[in-house]
Amino acid sequence: MYNKVLSGVLIVLLIAIIGTLGYLGYGYFTKYNNEKDAEKYLEEEFDAMIVDLNQNKQEEQTPDQQEKPENNANQGGGSNYQNGGTSNSGYYKGFRVAGKLEMPIGKQFPILDESENARAIEISVLKIYGPDLNTPGNVVIAGHNYNNGTFFSRNKNLNVGDKIYITDLTGNRKQYTIFNKYYTPESDNSYFNRPTDGQTEVTLYTCDATGANRLIVCARAD
Repeated sequence: MYNKVLSGVLIVLLIAIIGTLGYLGYGYFTKYNNEKDAEKYLEEEFDAMIVDLNQNKQEEQTPDQQEKPENNANQGGGSNYQNGGTSNSGYYKGFRVAGKLEMPIGKQFPILDESENARAIEISVLKIYGPDLNTPGNVVIAGHNYNNGTFFSRNKNLNVGDKIYITDLTGNRKQYTIFNKYYTPESDNSYFNRPTDGQTEVTLYTCDATGANRLIVCARAD
């Protein structure tokens, strides 16, 4: 009887361990694939989206008396990266795109403009505060630290003096230099409203490895 009970307990423990490992593995590969999807979107669609957005804006501002041909962009299934449209919709996986972030640690991401949608930060990095990209003021961009090298997990490797680049929806690519990097408690949100004296700045925001503190990286446009 004792051996049967012990065997039953061991089987339950084994199932629990396998289930936990499977869950953790699924979570890891989901986050890894999300990052690879984001990189692929930038390589294949972001520049075309910029061209489309600005061409459409120019057409709206320029009176045209000639009849325009019907737009068939959404025929044939559209883009793999859009929900209900092609790249000219300015969306990535159903979330509004504000621009692109490039960092010297081999990372680049679409910047999503979805501060009220908690799920967006699982898809890419997220603009959560501030003015339009590449304009005076402080833009705060948040990204998850999954402790696995994806998204903002490697921000700890950024250093003062490093360059990052932000491209906005007009196609303007601006260079920023990191001038401050520090850890602060979760309760501290002073970096949101820090003074910029009219400069164009960006703050990268993520958790530390433990999740107890926040890693803040500040950069200023050159």
